[in-house]
Amino acid sequence: MSNPTPPSISVIGDLLLAIGANAAPALAVPDGYTLLPSGDERIAVAVRGAVRHGVAADGTHWLALADLVAGDPAEGTAAYAGEAVQAGWRGRFAQLLWQPGRARLVAVTDHFSTLPLYVFRHGGDCYLASDLRLLAALPQCARTIDKVAVYHYLNFGCIPAPHTICREIAHLEPGTRATWDAGTLNLERYFLPDYPQDLDGDDDRLAAALRERIVSTVHDYRPESEAAAWGCFLSGGTDSSSIVSILARQQPKRRVRSFSIGFAEAGYDELDFARLAAEACGAEPSFATVGREQTTSLVESIVRHYDQPFGNASAVPTLACADLARRQGVDVLLAGDGGDEIFGGNQRYAKDWVMESFYRLPAPLKALGRAIGHGAGRSSNHFLQRVDNFFRRSSLPNPDRFYTDDSFASDYYEKLLTPAFRAEVGRDASLEFMRELYARGGEEASPLHRIMRLDLSMAIAQNDLVKVHGACKASGVSVRYPYVDPALVAYTGRLPARFKVRRTHKRYLFKRAMAEVLPEAILRKKKQGFGLPIAVWLRSDAAFIEMVKGVLFDARARARGWFEPACVEALIEEHMRGSWDHSGAIWQMLVLELWLRRHLDGT
Repeated sequence: MSNPTPPSISVIGDLLLAIGANAAPALAVPDGYTLLPSGDERIAVAVRGAVRHGVAADGTHWLALADLVAGDPAEGTAAYAGEAVQAGWRGRFAQLLWQPGRARLVAVTDHFSTLPLYVFRHGGDCYLASDLRLLAALPQCARTIDKVAVYHYLNFGCIPAPHTICREIAHLEPGTRATWDAGTLNLERYFLPDYPQDLDGDDDRLAAALRERIVSTVHDYRPESEAAAWGCFLSGGTDSSSIVSILARQQPKRRVRSFSIGFAEAGYDELDFARLAAEACGAEPSFATVGREQTTSLVESIVRHYDQPFGNASAVPTLACADLARRQGVDVLLAGDGGDEIFGGNQRYAKDWVMESFYRLPAPLKALGRAIGHGAGRSSNHFLQRVDNFFRRSSLPNPDRFYTDDSFASDYYEKLLTPAFRAEVGRDASLEFMRELYARGGEEASPLHRIMRLDLSMAIAQNDLVKVHGACKASGVSVRYPYVDPALVAYTGRLPARFKVRRTHKRYLFKRAMAEVLPEAILRKKKQGFGLPIAVWLRSDAAFIEMVKGVLFDARARARGWFEPACVEALIEEHMRGSWDHSGAIWQMLVLELWLRRHLDGT
């Protein structure tokens, strides 16, 4: 194997490794991949793109996709013997380690699995890849669709690790050291967000210290290479605006480039705030809009490039934004993902504080509220139904209460899913999965921190980062995430919960810390998010409605035998009437069907 390749900020590449007496000799090298020498005839390695590799002094071979601001893949070989030195690294990585002559392999994912690794076991052989489709294409893989994974997808909008769409393939979880040793796979988590809450004191002093930490972290993630053409996502939200503003102050001689996407439909973007942030800090902004016609082509791109079904509709504007940057010569983008989950910015954190207050009331008062809600829920009025929803959810403990934000398939279990599907998947399968995640890390953390940790494990690691990585990889752009920096996450974990959400005030300390960085209008604005106006198109755009119905009621979709067509039709009709917003669920079913056709049906 060659000497270690020089450091790189690119992670646009893929790897495939086979280990075993039968696996390696039979592994076909995919088109466009290069076969690397492994030092062992029982190990075959194929790579393309920015995959780094080398051999340590003790003979340990390593292979990595990596973009690190602290750490070096060449020094990560200690993990082969059991020391997860990667726990101290900062940045993105997925690393494989082996020694010739030993039927043993070690794989390590980064703290939030920003670069995926998949595992397929067959007999006494093991295969690992950075793209699920590389493993699904192996003749040994039966490509059996995992109905539990489909159910999770319908509830969460993504397929959470360790599940994948193929029952035979596992997705390594974040912060994991996996060891394949003589036919046995062992998994060890080396990282979970921790919340010791051991920092306390004056609000102003803590805000100043947090600002210093944030500025230092964002600076660390700015590409240092003069050859790097880089910029920033700028949605107009607090997190992306803070990153752009910090970098613009650090580099007064070079204008920071920012990239923003909007829509013709009102209320679905924050372009006005993006313009405000760019003007306030002197950034060099680029703006573009996405319409329904462009979305049709972009959804085809998402289906083509994402290696699993992915139902978060904001992948469309994210891909459009990455494309916009790439067309202007940018090859690295900084993103603000993770800020809500470490600073306390999600609206549902404040909402959960209200619900938790109701949950802690005496039982008679809770019973009265539930009775009022039940009566209101019988109405077809949207507001009264929301009253019932509030009292029903507030009567539940977490994580059950939190789960009801993402429980479409559970809510429509008997109406939507056919008896054959329900025979394989229980109603509470996704809830039990979330309960297991919620239990990790113990009960010592505060109620807020437990759901923030859950969000980092699910909403961030399994959804938002998957979305951004997939979109950027499709466009040929690398991406960095300053706000999921392990050191910054650890620091914010030391701050008591009241500095994140104080009653219903979100981002309490962060806003004080950023008072000298961000315009007041951005600090005070309501959180909007980065959605897609499919709810509007599904009510008013005949061509879009026809396209959706053409896919979901096609003979191929019906032949799967998963969904009751009458329920799907009722969801669409109810949405078109405006009595309820089912756009998210309809979009998820659309993307699922298109993805299966392209990647598993062979048509």
